[in-house]
Amino acid sequence: MEQHFKLYTWQLPSWDIAKEARDPSKCVLRWKDIWPRLQPLYEKLANKAGTADFVWCFSAYEHWKQPEISKLWVLDVPTSKIFKFIDSNVWGMMVQDSEDNKQPEDSSWDNLIMARSDGINRLSAGNNDITPLVLVPICKSIRVIDKSRFNMGPSHSSAKYEDLPTSECEAKRYRGEVYNDNKRQRRKGLNLLKHKRLD
Repeated sequence: MEQHFKLYTWQLPSWDIAKEARDPSKCVLRWKDIWPRLQPLYEKLANKAGTADFVWCFSAYEHWKQPEISKLWVLDVPTSKIFKFIDSNVWGMMVQDSEDNKQPEDSSWDNLIMARSDGINRLSAGNNDITPLVLVPICKSIRVIDKSRFNMGPSHSSAKYEDLPTSECEAKRYRGEVYNDNKRQRRKGLNLLKHKRLD
């Protein structure tokens, strides 16, 4: 019987990874100011992998601390449907080099994509220093366990899975956006009332 892994991936709420391929324009929305530095790395990785149509997954739950609202997909993935295995430590060093305006060494690229057997062994051992890639749109043999939870933002760095908001509206509330929206609406209503009284 084929081994399965529970994998986690955070994506923009507007992207249905079960139906849609990767949209490169959304990377700009997600990564904003740092995308110009990350883009060359992503493009070279896509070239080495043979496609850009994949998502990055965690092998264990981690809260996504970025300010933009993201949806958590929890997937049950057969081993054969894991596209590639990335060495997280090597990727982290490459990103750091990019931020320091240095070109990653060729040896880093050679070590980034792991041998399939090594990736499976490390994933089976529970090592969190590995990033599985899964092709999108995800195939039918990958079961979606949950896609109903959203991140809380950077002020909730250690949020537990069971405490995550279950709607975008609730996710906004954790960022104070609902409060601010309501405050603006009340202020707008008061201004309209003042104008009516003046009339």
